[in-house]
Amino acid sequence: MGESDEQKVKESSVEELKTKELKAGQDALEISTKTNKGTLAIIVVLCILIPAVIILAILHRGTMEERLELQAAGEFMITSGEEKVSVSLADLLDIGAVEVTSSPRGERRDFTGVPLVRVFDRFGVDYSEARTVVFTSLDGFVTALTIAEVLDEENTFIVFEEDGEPLGTREEGGRGPYMVVVALDPFPNRWARYLMEVTLQ
Repeated sequence: MGESDEQKVKESSVEELKTKELKAGQDALEISTKTNKGTLAIIVVLCILIPAVIILAILHRGTMEERLELQAAGEFMITSGEEKVSVSLADLLDIGAVEVTSSPRGERRDFTGVPLVRVFDRFGVDYSEARTVVFTSLDGFVTALTIAEVLDEENTFIVFEEDGEPLGTREEGGRGPYMVVVALDPFPNRWARYLMEVTLQ
């Protein structure tokens, strides 16, 4: 191999090395750019989430205080649009309590309560436009039923006793003072203990 050929090989090797270094630099820049974009996206998400969480915490604090006041008063709330109604045990007894039997998972359970639709009717709650009824519990549990399920007097009940005994509050180790029982459901997944609010949507 002549001197000229050796020179060409060296130049070729240098060019290859430069090309590799250039590509490595471009790859590093691309990774850096992607990382910066990812970091920027995280920062943007955090900037949106943090204020949202703060606002929700403030709203939830007010809601929780309201729920605790309701429980202390032995009441739950029905909300339909702007209309709010507080319901007490005396109100339920005045409507007329019935015996409710349900057998979730094949186990017979006997309650005393009132069909929810009768509570709506007693307080003049307009459910003509409602499609869903949402139940919110003191512990934050939320469940929902269709309006058709709620309007069935044999299906959806607000109960306050089981086997003739008050359900008791959460603090007392109970499941009340009110609980939603969906009598025709084969499982109690949609039952709501510690009921605080019924919302028509």
